Amino acid sequence: MRLDQLLAYFGTSPALRLLRAQHAPFVIDFLHRQFKLPGRISLPSSDLVSALGEYQESVQAAHPDALRDKPEHYLSSWCSGETRWLHRSVEGGRNEPVFQLTPHTEDVFLFLDRALQKDLGFVGTESRLRVVISTLADLVAGASHDPEVRLAHLREERTRIDNEIGQILKDGGVEARYEPAAVRERFATAVGLLKELLSDFRAVEDRFKEITRQVQRRQLDGKDSRGEILQFALDAEDVLKQDDQGVSFYEFVRFILSPTQQEKLRTIIAELGRIDELSQQSDGLATVRRMVPSLIADAEKVMRTNQRLSATLRRLLDVRTASDRRRVTQLLADIRGLGAALADAPPADISATVDVGVQMAFPFSRTFWSPPTEFAKMDLSEGHVDDARRVELFRMLAQLHRLDWAAMRQRIRALTSRTGRAMTLSEVVREFPPEAGIVELLGYIQIAKDDGHIISRERSEDIQVAGTVSRRVTVPLIVFLPPQETANA
Repeated sequence: MRLDQLLAYFGTSPALRLLRAQHAPFVIDFLHRQFKLPGRISLPSSDLVSALGEYQESVQAAHPDALRDKPEHYLSSWCSGETRWLHRSVEGGRNEPVFQLTPHTEDVFLFLDRALQKDLGFVGTESRLRVVISTLADLVAGASHDPEVRLAHLREERTRIDNEIGQILKDGGVEARYEPAAVRERFATAVGLLKELLSDFRAVEDRFKEITRQVQRRQLDGKDSRGEILQFALDAEDVLKQDDQGVSFYEFVRFILSPTQQEKLRTIIAELGRIDELSQQSDGLATVRRMVPSLIADAEKVMRTNQRLSATLRRLLDVRTASDRRRVTQLLADIRGLGAALADAPPADISATVDVGVQMAFPFSRTFWSPPTEFAKMDLSEGHVDDARRVELFRMLAQLHRLDWAAMRQRIRALTSRTGRAMTLSEVVREFPPEAGIVELLGYIQIAKDDGHIISRERSEDIQVAGTVSRRVTVPLIVFLPPQETANA
């Protein structure tokens, strides 16, 4: 974490822009109600517009100044490049756009869940420490090449389990059960991890979408061959599958789509509802009950995004191949047609005429050769934004001086009225040194043109402009006339 990273992040992050928005509490509350509470992944445009209109009516009585614009305008602005709180797309089989949350909005929900602990009421520490210790111990044993280390870990687990089984058989009951606080704490940890997991799907899905966009861009560009585009797509997909994020995702998909694991999860969730200590955790229990269908739906949506990449490649190959086949078929048909036309009267004399000389006729009527006109090439491909450079350019833009046109005209009138004669631009600048540098000189030239003063096309003058770096500027001779002369001009 460095200062330049923080400055760029605070200046460009859509998540922070959402937290600092004018109606941030209402926007976050509405999106949370529509997507997170019911466990929805996407919503059709008509449903979301209707829901936003109803939400606006419900908050108007208590908050009359909140969300006063049209629902369509808000949804459009929330999808813009400046905000990026929602993603709008058109899915196959639908005749209207659908909306879904972006990773930036998911980050806001995770941050607020941690900060408020609204539904669980406290922040667990002991259970998280146990999770950390258990994970690290399993990591040490699982990553070791020494079989003795792995065996020692398994024997320790077996001893612990055997002791607990023996204690239950001996006493006929469970004595060392969790305290109520420990139960709620572990439940809070599990729900928090589940919410983070549901948010992480967006990052993997965005990776697949980016690969698909690049393939389509290369296809439209037409510069790459089919093999090059196919190689790029397959290589990019292989990289995604082989990095840590991709490997973890595909292992998760295999796990969650297993019928055995799904049944095991449903059994565990049903048992959670019978624990008395969790009877007040209604929001957390609702999140857990939606876990299996939500995880399956999210995983299938990411896989559908990957399938769209495959469909794009198939269309690419099919379109190119079909075009080549049609062209060959047409050429063969033309050849057969010409052959059929000559079948009844084949030519008896087959010969060729060769030109052995060049006849000259009106040689001076031909114009000289000139190179073809070259047009400026415009790169329409999507560039990569340098956030640090953009922040620096915004700062430079903010430092520019605004020209006060009324004050500049007042200086000219005051100076020419006081002296009773015309004044050149250099005399005006000598009396009133420019505050905005060369830009202010251009402003005086614009005033001279607009207000009917004299601008000489034959004569010029040099003007010294002071500043951090002193500059000498050559400008046309500008003569500012007194007010009475400009009125008569």
